[in-house]
Amino acid sequence: MKILFSKSHKLQSTLALLLVGMVLWGCDRNKLYDESLPTRNDAWPKDSTMSFRVPVDDTSSTYRFFINVRNTTAYRYNNIYFFLTTRFPGGELSRDTIECLLAAKDGTWLGKGTGRYRDNQIPIRGNIRFPVKGTYTISLTQAMREDVLNGISEAGIRLEKEQKK
Repeated sequence: MKILFSKSHKLQSTLALLLVGMVLWGCDRNKLYDESLPTRNDAWPKDSTMSFRVPVDDTSSTYRFFINVRNTTAYRYNNIYFFLTTRFPGGELSRDTIECLLAAKDGTWLGKGTGRYRDNQIPIRGNIRFPVKGTYTISLTQAMREDVLNGISEAGIRLEKEQKK
């Protein structure tokens, strides 16, 4: 049996697809950068650094900074510490130690997900302004005092432009 669609039905379908596409595109238009890198076998050696090259050409806007962490439910801690190193376009370095909570005190995972993995997007700081244009290199190293940190499958960063009020 062959079903024929009317022109108005085709038009409605096309408009619906366009609307869905615009909504999906618009949800993340404030993103400057969002990338996570995997670990091997859900294990992160202490001497392994994840680096992200962030191109910046807008020095007048302010941004929010997040750390992305994907952990397994076998992860033994409720938090994770990072060494966060930023190399500016001119070569200067900045280094911070950051703690991110992955579970509540009662052991309930804070991230989203079901099954074995939980995804966390942890807000670190807002109102960040980049002083110069160029490529910034932001690096994460686990700082948990373990030679190999088991239960972390991905880590990364996200920068998004803050909404003007």
